[in-house]
Amino acid sequence: MTPPAGWPAGPRPRGPLAPWLGHVPELRRDALGFLRHSRAAYGDLFRIRLGPRDVLVVASPEAAREVLVDKGACFRKGRGIQKMRPFLGTGLLTAEGEPWRTHRRLMQPAFHRAALEGMAGAIAAATTPLLARLHGAAARGETVDVGREMLHVTLRAVAAVLFGTALGDEDLAVVERELPPLLARTADRVRSPVDWRLPTPAERRAQAAGAALDQVVHRIIAARRLAGPGGHDLLGQLLAARDEGGAGLSDAELRDEVMTLFLAGHETTATLLTFLFLTLARHPDVRAQLQAEVRGALGSGAPSAAQVRALPLLQACLQETLRLYPPAWLLPRQASGPVTVGGVPLEAGAHVSVNVFLVQRNSRHWPQAHQFRPDRWLGLTRTPDAFIPFGAGARMCIGNHLALLEAALIAALVLRDFTLDVPGGGPQGLAPGLTLKPDGPVLAQVQALAGD
Repeated sequence: MTPPAGWPAGPRPRGPLAPWLGHVPELRRDALGFLRHSRAAYGDLFRIRLGPRDVLVVASPEAAREVLVDKGACFRKGRGIQKMRPFLGTGLLTAEGEPWRTHRRLMQPAFHRAALEGMAGAIAAATTPLLARLHGAAARGETVDVGREMLHVTLRAVAAVLFGTALGDEDLAVVERELPPLLARTADRVRSPVDWRLPTPAERRAQAAGAALDQVVHRIIAARRLAGPGGHDLLGQLLAARDEGGAGLSDAELRDEVMTLFLAGHETTATLLTFLFLTLARHPDVRAQLQAEVRGALGSGAPSAAQVRALPLLQACLQETLRLYPPAWLLPRQASGPVTVGGVPLEAGAHVSVNVFLVQRNSRHWPQAHQFRPDRWLGLTRTPDAFIPFGAGARMCIGNHLALLEAALIAALVLRDFTLDVPGGGPQGLAPGLTLKPDGPVLAQVQALAGD
């Protein structure tokens, strides 16, 4: 039998037997369970089949480093990410080759940690409406949907960081209304084994949402160009960025990067925070220590970036939550030429999936790998390649420092003033879609903490 494209003739890595439809039914039914069972049965490199395509699943830190770092130039982004182009255009997430390198060089200075210091105030201000809603819920004895609240606050935070004061309430309302259906349709397109764009109601709704968002973004870009570059907002810094020849980003390129930053800086951070509050509710002893740390270090005003970075237990809890529940739980790649991964020969076109979830729960590198142990981040030696929630290598997420700052500031402000209890422990399963989420709503009872 002829091997699939990208796989040379001869022995291939082991994997579960594949019916003619491949393993799509098992993945739809229980993706994480199926992948964990396959790893246990076949090791840290195993083969699964998605329709006609074989995919090499990578679950070891060593092989992940080969794909993402040592041999990163031999791979391009996988089909799932390529399917995001109708929404994201050719922003950093989807671009390849020289366009990606040019944009990365232009944008990198705006994301250096020092450049983000001035954004802490905007993130804290964007959290104020959330704190007001939590106060109201506590006073009325109402429960809150933690995931929904985190989506609201992170969207406002990323909008403030991107646009500063240029995004008014009316435009923000458009973004809040139009972004979810566009993200949902993009997720459906990524999951589908085919890439047909039929004029279904969902597709038409997504196209209308995209047009409305484009209108908002292009209007703000035009206004910011008139106002001139500079300022603490990311758009101002991107407008000021120039390459060696003095050229900057065009309006179309800025649009694509803004849409990418909305996606990367919004849903993933909201998911991290949702898992953080859910996990802390299940570990009230850790939560009590964390609240004591936060309340002892922060006053009643807005914390600075330096203050939240100086909270070791908060940073450890965020890292441990990212380890157990990485929002970007897999990284798809496609070989652009002949290459070997973990000794497995691949030809051009072969599909590889670095499974971040399995890599970060690899028991060879993480004692008690499935347990929430933030203490493991407090001065202990770790294997860097076994922790890759933002990827690794040249294509590591450019916004990793911004995401961690945003999450730390929002978490610190909530933990300073409130306790969120989740009766019954909340949803027990995981939903691995475009991002990894709890498999049900996280409903919390809110208790306001007394002031000092």
